Amino acid sequence: MKWIDDQDDYFLRDFNDKSGDNRSDDNSNEPAGTGSTAPTGAQGSVPASSSDVTAEGSRPAGNEFSFGNTGSGSSSATVGNGDTASTQETPRRKRRRARRRLIWFFVILFAILGTAFYIRYFVPYTSDTLTSGYITLVEKRGIFFKTFEGEMISESHLNDTSQIYSRDFFFSIPNDSLGRLVQSFQGTGKRVTLTTQKYYGTLPWRGSQKIIVTNVTAQ
Repeated sequence: MKWIDDQDDYFLRDFNDKSGDNRSDDNSNEPAGTGSTAPTGAQGSVPASSSDVTAEGSRPAGNEFSFGNTGSGSSSATVGNGDTASTQETPRRKRRRARRRLIWFFVILFAILGTAFYIRYFVPYTSDTLTSGYITLVEKRGIFFKTFEGEMISESHLNDTSQIYSRDFFFSIPNDSLGRLVQSFQGTGKRVTLTTQKYYGTLPWRGSQKIIVTNVTAQ
């Protein structure tokens, strides 16, 4: 690149540099033979070069630095906002997870308790059991739920001579018609066979005994 050392050029002249006018006057007074050295000596002090250096120094420093600061500021703001949002969302997620776990805990607990209750009170662990003997007592009991409660001497108990004569078989009859039918054999001395079911627990509307009579036959 060739620099034009012309102090009278309007576009290359530095108006802030007052020494330029003096230098031009001095150059005009110099001999023609020495004028050829002026461009070489003035090349480093030309106002255009100084302004160009200033422009080159300020351009990357000002633009690039400000752009970098702007980018870093925005990125830091973005990161800051993201961190703030994440810190705000983390307690909410923890609360939701805790609520879900608590709800599932109670659901599983109620399911287990419901299954255990159903098996204990509604599922007989023995059914269609036949017991033969003699009916000694059948009566209707209960305050809110009336059921027939009966007593019987089983045939196996009578055959065992080592035991004292007593009532050994107790049962409940939730069905009124069946209860009255079994009651009709009370004290008659007829040998009857009861079909029963046995539960783990008792219910007030089913009777006070775990053994429930489902059918009766007389012999």
